[in-house]
Amino acid sequence: MKLLCRIAGVSRSGYYRSVEASASPNRDLTLADTIQQVQQEVWYSYGAKRMARYLALHEGILINHKRIARIMHEYLLNARVRTRRHPAYWYHQRHAQRLSDRQCAPNLLDRKFTSVVPRKKLVTDVTWVNFAGGTLYLSALMDLFNHEIISYEMSTQNTAATTLAPILVLVKTGNCDGALLHCDRGPTYRSEAYQRLLTDNKIISSYSRAGNCWDNALMECFWGHMKCELGYVHRSTKKRSFNSLAQEITEYMSFYNERRIQKNLGWSSPVQYRMQKCGEMESTLLST
Repeated sequence: MKLLCRIAGVSRSGYYRSVEASASPNRDLTLADTIQQVQQEVWYSYGAKRMARYLALHEGILINHKRIARIMHEYLLNARVRTRRHPAYWYHQRHAQRLSDRQCAPNLLDRKFTSVVPRKKLVTDVTWVNFAGGTLYLSALMDLFNHEIISYEMSTQNTAATTLAPILVLVKTGNCDGALLHCDRGPTYRSEAYQRLLTDNKIISSYSRAGNCWDNALMECFWGHMKCELGYVHRSTKKRSFNSLAQEITEYMSFYNERRIQKNLGWSSPVQYRMQKCGEMESTLLST
């Protein structure tokens, strides 16, 4: 061995270190397998920091997020990233006065996207996804207390019925008196049926300003995350059927509410955060 090392131009100690290194298991590969399994379960929605927190909480693996970022990059396990769909000038805020101002309540939410009480600040919006036979319209209602999607409705037509369906689910719970509901200025939200439903159930109406998507930023952000994590941004859905898209969206809604952890919720999912805070509120009331 001494002669071979001399011929190869390496020291014996260096040779034996390389042998030990090759014989030891590849820790990065083992961790990459774990990360890949988690990413498949969470729709490739976790970046390095969120992955590090998830592994610590659920897998008992304590590891620096920088190493996780390196492994995710080397093994092509990065999260799906949202991309800008329009040129920069398209996003410039417009302040023009619209005729719809006479049909809309003022912007009472005023970009205050936090709430200390469940079901008191709500936002709603409609988005769409193309499929083989037309367009799937998706209406959803979000609670700003924990960013939970309370209810949603899917349809092939963007009608008032599609818009009202998630709100009717909230009304049936009987816990909406005095709640603030914010939306944009879409025609279904300016309809007489929508405004009558809110008035009859003592729900306070709030509208975004004209041409200003930032006034409803949380719902717009949710749509962006959903479409990116489901892969709708990076691949076409025009060959998909309505039923397959509806099933996939239903599964994502369940995942988002129950399992997708968020930093601003203390690394909890919306449902976990609600249960934790409601438990704390009950304990406070009992102690007083």
